Formats: sequence, structure tokens, C-alpha cells
Amino acid sequence: MSGTWALVLPDANEWRALPRRTPAWRQMLVAWLIGAVTTGAAFVGDRAWETLDDDAWEGQFRLIDMLGLSGLYLAVAFTFGGWLLRRVAAVAAPLVLGYAAVPHTLDGYASAPVWWIGAAAAALWALLQAVVSVRQVRAVRALAGRSGTGRTTNLGAATLSAVSGAVRRSVYWALGLSAAAVVGWIAAYAVLATELGRTYEELGDSSCSDVLAAAAMAASILALSQWLHCGWRAVARAAVGDVIWQVPSGGGPVSDLLSPLEGEAGMLPFKQARTTTGCSCVEEFLRSDPDEDEEFLEHDGVPAAQYCAAHGIDQISSLTAEQFSSRAATPWFWDANSPEPVPAQPDADRSVLVGFAGHAFTGLPARFKSGLVEVDRGRGFLAEEREAGDEGLDEDRPQRPLGGVIDFIDLRPAGLAGHAIRYRHGRAWFDAGNRPNASDHSL
Repeated sequence: MSGTWALVLPDANEWRALPRRTPAWRQMLVAWLIGAVTTGAAFVGDRAWETLDDDAWEGQFRLIDMLGLSGLYLAVAFTFGGWLLRRVAAVAAPLVLGYAAVPHTLDGYASAPVWWIGAAAAALWALLQAVVSVRQVRAVRALAGRSGTGRTTNLGAATLSAVSGAVRRSVYWALGLSAAAVVGWIAAYAVLATELGRTYEELGDSSCSDVLAAAAMAASILALSQWLHCGWRAVARAAVGDVIWQVPSGGGPVSDLLSPLEGEAGMLPFKQARTTTGCSCVEEFLRSDPDEDEEFLEHDGVPAAQYCAAHGIDQISSLTAEQFSSRAATPWFWDANSPEPVPAQPDADRSVLVGFAGHAFTGLPARFKSGLVEVDRGRGFLAEEREAGDEGLDEDRPQRPLGGVIDFIDLRPAGLAGHAIRYRHGRAWFDAGNRPNASDHSL
């Protein structure tokens, strides 16, 4: 995997208009209902209530008996617990019903057509979901092509590792499920060898191979679903290419993106804290949290100490309005709970998303650090997919203090759409609205 990726800057409206998948609950519900209705209809078709007290099979136990019973167990399990599979239910339903249909057809059961009709309906639903996925990848690829800036950027080592790790985790899941399926089938056929040719009474009114086969088939279906996911992820990433997206922070097909200054307010780089004369930020932080490791501070930064001679509150308050305005992008000027300063140019406030290729690979939220694209420590996981009709909830943000105000500074000349409010005993807050009425505050 190359460390140099193309940089794209999509139009905000086009980014928000990208196709999204059917909500997970709806995708699951339709697949689950098809499975449940088919299983119930097959029960009626075979008039199974008339044979509830009969032996599970007649005569000598056969391979088809194991498959038929395991198919029934799997269909009943899907009826009662298929909703737990969420999106995987759309892939599992046609496989479960198709698995039950084969032995019922070979053994001449009246329910055979019912199983096949259900399997076909479930397969059609799965195909519709696949069409949506293809449509989304095509739209993402087209948008990436239209939005190219002609520039490239490099990924940091941690980001490259995070991208590879996200891919590996999916493959590990697929391998683990495949191994479980193989072990399950080996066990099922090993037990079957001891049961073939024996009657219901000779086996003590039950078979073990059918239960093992049902479990092995369940693992096989989950493994196949995971391999399909891995395969589609590879196809989607190859179609879109190695791309760094700079996208609007709100709306669009993914959520929980990092805006440029998110988590930076009230912080300063570790190296700056260590090299600035008179800075006591590192020492003050370690006094308050003796268990913290300096190695983590080197990556995450250091909270600016309230009384630091170089980065304390007095240093913020001592600046003239012009000096503050010219340095308003300095993160440690701002209170940790303050809204982020909003650039007057909307495109300036964009989040960085590594490798987005639709729902198959939703990308890693990241930010530019020292000329490289880096993921934050502890956030090396894929962004959360935003489903169709889901625009998220607006969270209530902390409100700024009303008392202790020193002054209001217009930041529009500095390219920010709002004002700074400085306080006697705290760091500054950003207000994106018009200048508040000073008469409403205690000065």
C-alpha cells in the first residue's frame, strides 16, 4: 500500500447527496419476515402438526435425514433469532431457506415449493441491497473523479497501519468463521458415520449429527457473508482508489468525523511545551495525573496550564484585540468546551476522511499534522455509516459563562465568522453569532 494518496475536495451538496443504504432495521426486518413466513408456510404445507408425535425419521438414518433435520433446525432458529443478525440477515435468509429446500425436494416433501419460493424471495431482497451498494460505489467513484484537486498527500505510519488493520480485522473474522465451519462439518460427518443405517430407536430417539450440521451450516453462512463483505470492500476500494477526502463536517454518508480543531481547544503540542521558555504545562499536567505517560503526550498534546507563564490565562488576557485576532487560530487560546472557530469561507472547515469507498469502507477520520495525514490515538477505527433518512441528532453543547467577561473581539477581519469573548479567569470562547449585548454580562 502506497503512502501517497490523492486529495479530493467534493462539493458539499454532492457529498451530502451520495446514495445511502437501506436502514439496517428495515434490511433485517424484510429478510427475517421472509424467513419466518416461509418456515410457517412449510409447516402448514407438510401438515406437520399431524406428525409431531411421530419418529423424526423412518427406517435407517441417511445423509438426507441429517441434512433435512439440520435445515429445519436452522430455519426455526432463524425464525426466532434472525433479527439479531441485523444486515447479515439479508445474506443469511436465502442461504438458510435454500439449504432447507434441497433435502425437502429430494425427499419429496409437499413443502419443497414453499422453501424454494421463500429462498427466491429472500435472494431477490438480497439482490436489491447489492444493487444499492453498486449504485453507491459508482456514485462515490464519480464524485472522487470530479472532485480531484491534482494534489497528493502522504499518510503517516500510524494511519497506514490503521488502514491495513481495518482490512485485516475483517479477514481475520472471515478466517475464524471459516475454521469454525470446517471443524463443525468434520465433526458432523464423523458422528454421521456412526449413525448411518441405524433406526430411530437404536439411536435413542435422537441424532447428534443433525445438530452439528446445523451449527456447521450456521458458521458457513456467517463465514460466507464475511467473505462477501471482504470481497466487496476490496472491489469498492479498487474502484474508488487511494483517496483522501476533505469533506464538510456535518451531513453526508458517514458520521463522527473530526473537524479541523476538534479536541485541540485548550491544547498545545508536546514539543512546543517542552521548548518554550517558562512553560510549565507538562509539569502541571503530570502533577495532576502522575500515571500519564509522556509518550502519549507526544502524540496527543498537552493541556495548557491555567497559570503557565507562557500559555496561561494571563497571557491570553494581556494581548491587545489586534494581537489576539491575528493569532485566533491558536488552539490553546480557547476553552476546551468552546465551539470551534468557524472560518468565514465554508470550505475551510472540512474534515479529513481516509480511503472512503462507500459503506464497504467508510474511511478513517483523521487530520493533518506536520504535513502528514494522521489518525488520532484511540480512533483508528472506521467512521460510522449514516443510513438513509438518518441526519443524526444535534447534541446540546455547553454554554459559555455569562460573568467575568473582559471584552468581545470581532474575528471577521481574521477570516473567522464570529467573535471571541475573553474572560478574567478562563480561556476565550467563540461565538458564531452577532456580537452579544455587553449589557447582558457582568464586566
